Amino acid sequence: MRTIKRIILNTLLLAGMTTMQAGTNGAQVAQLPNKIFAHYMGCYPAGGGASAYHRANDASKIRHDGKGQFDAIGDRWRNWPLVPDGMNMPLEKCADLEIRRALRGGIDGFAVDAWAGGQNAINMFDALLKVAREKDYPFEVTICLDAGIQGNHGLISAVKYVLDKHRDNPKLARRDGKPLIFGYLSVFVGFRYGANILKQQPEFADMDNETLYYRPELRLEPEGWQILADGVTEIEKQAGTPLYMHYCMSAFFHKMPRNQRTDDDLVRAAGFMAEHFGAVGEFLGGGPLHDKRAAAVKAAGAEWSEPMYFQYENIGWGGNRVSQGGDILRDRWKHARQNGSTLIQFITWNDYTENTCLSPAYETRYTILDLNAYFVQWWKTGKEPVPDHDKVYLLYRKYPKGAKIYPFKSKQPDGGGVLEVLTILTRPARMSLPGRNAEWEAPAGMSWKQFPLTPGPVVAELTRSSKSGSPRVEMRVESPEPITALPYREQNGLTCFSSEFMKNWKEDFGDTPPVLRGEYADDDDDGLPNWFEMYWFGKFMDYTTCTVADPNADPDGDGRPNLQEYLDQTDPTKSDKPGHPADHSTAQEKK
Repeated sequence: MRTIKRIILNTLLLAGMTTMQAGTNGAQVAQLPNKIFAHYMGCYPAGGGASAYHRANDASKIRHDGKGQFDAIGDRWRNWPLVPDGMNMPLEKCADLEIRRALRGGIDGFAVDAWAGGQNAINMFDALLKVAREKDYPFEVTICLDAGIQGNHGLISAVKYVLDKHRDNPKLARRDGKPLIFGYLSVFVGFRYGANILKQQPEFADMDNETLYYRPELRLEPEGWQILADGVTEIEKQAGTPLYMHYCMSAFFHKMPRNQRTDDDLVRAAGFMAEHFGAVGEFLGGGPLHDKRAAAVKAAGAEWSEPMYFQYENIGWGGNRVSQGGDILRDRWKHARQNGSTLIQFITWNDYTENTCLSPAYETRYTILDLNAYFVQWWKTGKEPVPDHDKVYLLYRKYPKGAKIYPFKSKQPDGGGVLEVLTILTRPARMSLPGRNAEWEAPAGMSWKQFPLTPGPVVAELTRSSKSGSPRVEMRVESPEPITALPYREQNGLTCFSSEFMKNWKEDFGDTPPVLRGEYADDDDDGLPNWFEMYWFGKFMDYTTCTVADPNADPDGDGRPNLQEYLDQTDPTKSDKPGHPADHSTAQEKK
């Protein structure tokens, strides 16, 4: 490592300074309040912008036999922001809705991705800060430096933009008196910076940047880690003001063979970065290794930022971290409490393209948001919350593992799933799943039970004894989405519903009719699920067309009515009768 040490020394001498030390000591960290921010995609505001456009215009174009990149899998998106149909609000109204929802979910602020969505994201960032200030919400806004989409100069420009325009806004997030800046894929900032540093030496001068990014000189020892850290602290230096910077360890050993590094190397690297930054964390992950890294980070005097998410379902681009009920969310919060995490970035508030939405969405509704508020209170107070009323939550996947998907194709490995009933009760009660032969005694506080996924309605009932001693149903919760045996497209992520839906909806939209519907529900009770009627005979995802088909009709003339075509998972618009001329046009095309 003599070469790398020489490079570092020469660089520091040329700069006329030593590396900035931004870490905080243990005593200071202990005094900082626990805070949780949600990573926010500025181009996807609920009720407006790109999400409103895509929801209104894209679904009708999706065909299993289409020519688009993701048509065969039914597109990438499964979980749109939950708003009334047709809503398209100005950005400031979107910002107000988003902040009010986040506060209900226990969130202290947003870290806007800088800048996924370009100018649209910048505009939303400005709107969030403006609304938070004008309405004096107890809410802060900052940015997360997305090294995956911006070069180092772009990240420096993003920080300068935030400070130049919003330095005096009291709602700009601060930590220990300094502007708080989160990181994502921080190591890539170091790679780019490090490649330029290495090229100053003759032995590296002719190598391309991509090769230099992955040189062991930058990856395995403190001398290389120093350069990686310098790449990020250079942003602070260019900003011209002290920053409270969060270093993200995600992909730290990207493209480095597993046999060339160990888990201990990652723990040591996290501890090293903790000497240079106020906080160190990661996007996705979890488990014992993170607890070891948490200990190393705190020992070095920085805050540990526990990875916090509930699922990741990036159909089309790879990545499938799907949960058995609420297992991931519970586990992440358990570790955050136990390993002393004090600054968290939830992944994510609203990235529906990766189905990580903490924000209320069509599939998960308000369930994850509600549960997160419970865990945040527990994390901040150190005590499990005492409920003031009974709550029942349903978390499940839409179909059993191994079910045949038609007409779309599967892309990811089948994640499997369970039907989970989670209760938060003021006192014990008898719980049951009508039609599923499941009954149990649920205690006061939080508890949960998981059951196999079997087709049928998803209903839970809470029963207690009346004054006369006879059982009385005190609560019945029925999800609008049943479990099916015949899925039409892949969906490994969670579907959720809870007793808290209407309370949350009214807080958001007052007396506006609620969005309560299911793809596999059968609104006209004719045996054909809503998706089937919309997709083959109406307009896909337009629920005004979910009752347009006749189950006894035979539009392709093959002797099999629509209901049989649905049960057989065949195309009701194309004849499969031997010797019969197939009609290769869809019903929608005929219109």
